[in-house]
Amino acid sequence: MSTPVRFLPILVILAILALTGISRAEPVAWQTPERLAENPPTAGRPFHTRFLGRDIDFPGYDRRVINAWTLGATVNFPAPSGRPAEPLAALYLWRRPDRDHLFYGDIALVYNHLFYAQRWRENAPLEWVTTFENYTIPRLKQTELIEGREDDAGALEWGYVRPGIGIGYRVPVAPFHVDNMAALDLIVEPGLLYFGRHAKSSGFVKPRDTFELRTRAQLRWDAMTRNLLNLADRGFAFGADGVWGYRTNWDDWGIDRREKGHDDYYLGTAYALVAAPLPFAGGRHRLIASVNAGIGHHLDRFNRSVTQRLGGGINPVGQEFHTTGYPILPGAAYLEFFPDHYVIGYGEYRLATTFFSFLHLYGGTAYLNPRKIVNDRVQRRNTVMPFVGARISTGLPGNLLLVVDYAHNFGLKRRGTGYGNQVTVWLSGMF
Repeated sequence: MSTPVRFLPILVILAILALTGISRAEPVAWQTPERLAENPPTAGRPFHTRFLGRDIDFPGYDRRVINAWTLGATVNFPAPSGRPAEPLAALYLWRRPDRDHLFYGDIALVYNHLFYAQRWRENAPLEWVTTFENYTIPRLKQTELIEGREDDAGALEWGYVRPGIGIGYRVPVAPFHVDNMAALDLIVEPGLLYFGRHAKSSGFVKPRDTFELRTRAQLRWDAMTRNLLNLADRGFAFGADGVWGYRTNWDDWGIDRREKGHDDYYLGTAYALVAAPLPFAGGRHRLIASVNAGIGHHLDRFNRSVTQRLGGGINPVGQEFHTTGYPILPGAAYLEFFPDHYVIGYGEYRLATTFFSFLHLYGGTAYLNPRKIVNDRVQRRNTVMPFVGARISTGLPGNLLLVVDYAHNFGLKRRGTGYGNQVTVWLSGMF
């Protein structure tokens, strides 16, 4: 049995524990700090307590309307070429005023992802869906990392603009919080894939700008209860994406046209996440486990979706409805790998040191086929990448969340080593 597959029995056991414990997550108006740590309030719920001699009166907030920002950075060492540090800044918006409307968006200017759904008629499960996604980094040549080194010969500017429209089916599911729902969407995404300046390598042929038509089917089921820091507390979530795409104007490209120009392509991804109290250990202890997997055909670095590109950085681990399925490879640089297939198994133990601070210890392994140098040639090779890490999450005054994460990956090749490290620090808040 491969190492990622070993996580499946853990998921089943944790799912049973989560289902049997969901009804006990209700907060009370006043509790001691110890009681709050044992039974964290559900996200958004008010509570009152006394901590270090001071009264703390948290009024709660309406989770149907959320505006949040995130600022952070990752530091990689040994650093891959050109990636010693990687900054991050984004806005997150969520609107679900009722069961007939849903909007969420990640806004980072160079990358934006927006989703809006409205029911055909009141209280009906069928809905219209519109989406928008763009990846537009101006005046910056991008390339792949091969064993920690940039492939300068293949560097070029590229991006895409991809609106979408479709139909969906959405229903609420237990435990019936604002983000607990099951949804199935079918979306058509006509878009433009474009290219700019490129490396002046001998024999390099730039890809041609092309119209790209994608059809996406996506499944989301979220039955997760989240605590006052919006961390996955108990429950489960799973989902899948299937994408078929066609390019109208695509040829072989790259140095001496070595990169094959396939007009059509497809990819599929899936994920499952479970969180539950550690049996017989008290409410301060949680177990979290997840599996992410993906496979595709005729893929290149331009047609993979956000659920097919692998890298490190911020690991949401079920914090938001739509980010639960994002695959994170701890220790890797941002968007370091563009594999044809991957499986990532992740397991975490979380301890509530106080009702607003948590210690996370995690580990797992990934199986993917990155590009590597074999006999002086660049080829894809199946590689196992085990990882371990630790994280601290703590709430701060002003509805702020601070996260400090360290990850060590045993399967990265960096400057002659067989490992990679990453430190991620990020701060987020609501406004």
